[in-house]
Amino acid sequence: MSANVNSGVAKAKSRFVPVFVALMALSAAMVVAQFATKREQWHPWEFMALVLVGAVSSRLKVKLPGIDGNMSVNLPFIFIAMTQLSMGESLLVAAVSVVIQSVPKAPNKFVPIRAVFNTSTALLAAGLSWDVLRYGLDQRFGLEAALVLACAAYLFVSTVPVAVVLSLAEGKEAFGTWSEILHLSFPYYLASTGLASIAVGLGGHAYWPTLAGVACVSFVMYRSYRTYFTAMRKELLTQSSPLVKAAAAAQ
Repeated sequence: MSANVNSGVAKAKSRFVPVFVALMALSAAMVVAQFATKREQWHPWEFMALVLVGAVSSRLKVKLPGIDGNMSVNLPFIFIAMTQLSMGESLLVAAVSVVIQSVPKAPNKFVPIRAVFNTSTALLAAGLSWDVLRYGLDQRFGLEAALVLACAAYLFVSTVPVAVVLSLAEGKEAFGTWSEILHLSFPYYLASTGLASIAVGLGGHAYWPTLAGVACVSFVMYRSYRTYFTAMRKELLTQSSPLVKAAAAAQ
């Protein structure tokens, strides 16, 4: 959920999960094919800066309470890339960020199907959001309004597939799962949209001082979310485990 959530596809028992992951991969391939047909101007310095900070921020991730997934604070840099870079560059920033986010911490093992699903979702969300942003600009909505529409599209595309795959893999109700994901992640998407808008207002270029400022705010968000989600997980564990309840009562 970068939107970027690491779904539990590796634990899937449903035969429909691989089919759904394959459909997501096919959709992502169509987005990449759309980029391949375009002749675009590249921005090497801005691109390398956003890839670097996006990759580093991808390792700052928190596990979502009650859901088999996590999110990292790379989203502001993906949004900034959408406003300043070509479609191809934006897709690469999103792909690199999500691939690095999908690499688990030891002793957990890397799961290829999980990485394929996450990367495909990110490419699909980034590609559609880039198109929505340019459509808004073509319609003269103004950059801020177009960015809000693009970020809303990213939110929708990056969370709905996660809810669907969790529903298929774990037998959960899809809409209820999506509602829970939205409840947990919406403030983060809203803050990321605001940070991208501020970065645009400061000059519209991926300057290091701007990216450093966004990185500092993202780190504060990461610390806040980690503290909040850790407390929520402890509360959920206490409510679900009689042994934990007994231990807590004894204390």
